[in-house]
Amino acid sequence: MEQIPPSAASGTDAIFEIQRESRRLKDLVTNSQERALHVNSIRIEGVEHTRRSVVEALVKPILESQNLGDIVAESREACQRLGRLGVFRDVGVTLDTPTDSFGASGELVDVVLTVKEGPRFYARTGADFSNYDTTTNVTTKISNALGAGECLEANASYAVQPSVALNESAAAFTSETGSYFQVLCSKPLIPTPTFKRPNRADPDARIEFAAYSTNRNMLLHMSHEEQAKGLAARYKTADPYYGSHEFAYDVAWRHLHNVAQDGSWSVRQDAGHTLKSAISHIYSRDHRNDPMLPTAGSYVRTREELSGLGGDVKFVKGEAEGQWAFSLGNGFTLATSIRGGLVLPLLGQRTRVNDRFLFGGPNSIRGFRQSGIGPMDKKDAIGGDAYWGAGLSLFTPLPYLVDKPMKGHFFVNSGTLVPINTGDTVQQNAQRLIASPSVSAGLGLAVRFSILRLEMNYCLPLAAGMTDRIKPGFQFGIGISYM
Repeated sequence: MEQIPPSAASGTDAIFEIQRESRRLKDLVTNSQERALHVNSIRIEGVEHTRRSVVEALVKPILESQNLGDIVAESREACQRLGRLGVFRDVGVTLDTPTDSFGASGELVDVVLTVKEGPRFYARTGADFSNYDTTTNVTTKISNALGAGECLEANASYAVQPSVALNESAAAFTSETGSYFQVLCSKPLIPTPTFKRPNRADPDARIEFAAYSTNRNMLLHMSHEEQAKGLAARYKTADPYYGSHEFAYDVAWRHLHNVAQDGSWSVRQDAGHTLKSAISHIYSRDHRNDPMLPTAGSYVRTREELSGLGGDVKFVKGEAEGQWAFSLGNGFTLATSIRGGLVLPLLGQRTRVNDRFLFGGPNSIRGFRQSGIGPMDKKDAIGGDAYWGAGLSLFTPLPYLVDKPMKGHFFVNSGTLVPINTGDTVQQNAQRLIASPSVSAGLGLAVRFSILRLEMNYCLPLAAGMTDRIKPGFQFGIGISYM
């Protein structure tokens, strides 16, 4: 019979002993979670500029704990709330035994929260990307200005969008430029804690006040520029599971000006000044595992707007979009997206070109020019009152690039943008909306970056309306949200 060397036997015994000790500690922790334990005090260390009343409101729910498991869970949630306040760079928690560890109510424990505040002054220059613009920007920010998580922010940006010009005989490419300036003040709504009124303060509930000025050059697809100056008040909430809400009131003076000599009558009749006063609501919920190139999860966003609380622009507007991604295994992902919107004038008015929807382009219906789907007047894309769009994409792994943020891309897109004729019935308008959709298909590459997605596709328009502007062949897209 083979003899086990003494050294090997002792090593085996040591492994068994480690496993037994690990199981014992695991059982001890599990059994201790239900042990009656109360919080004697909460000590907060490292607070310099933040008001203690704000921090106390965020950590007070720890006092309601009845056992060790509750204390650990509430302490973890308190650390997360402190982190979401946007003031602290590091947050840690430890449990300590007070001098008198036993009392009438059972065992007591001290909770010690250690925080480190981040810098209060911040400045940044850089570039951001959206569905339609590449933007260079400058941002300055003062965080925790008054000690309660307030934020004072000023930013300026300049937007450029390379694309094909309206007058293709004059130049191959042009650029749409615009500027944006904003001063914003935001504050979390955190009540002062009281022992008579328990509360669970929410650092994600914030109010914002903003003043802004924008100027957009629309000459890529419309013959004018638009300037807007406005004030806005917003209330925001956020929840990682249920989604975020934003309620806003916005009043803006708008000026549609600098109409080109060959501009259409649709643009000319809406030129001049308007005052828009509107309330709006935005809901969004993002459960995707990656917002740029998801392989699983869902995303939903809705927006409703009512304009006409004063001013001379009156309409009701709604828009919704959703995306669902499914992993097929072996690096293959199927993603489907839908979008839709409707705007209706109120009190006998008609919709204006700067309030209608624009549709089409590399981030929505690929294979068509930017805003190239829907009604046209001469060379102007004058927008529509109702639209829908749908997309189906298959993302595939690439040979030798399986671990890279790059996928092969096969897609089919379809959608329609139409005006609403108030003299027609609902059925007639709905029939016109779904009767003859624009359709495209193609293949290409999708590359994920940290803040955007780049697509390089070969597009083939399969069906187009009489006024649509198609763009067969290669098309590049840069943005955050794709269909």
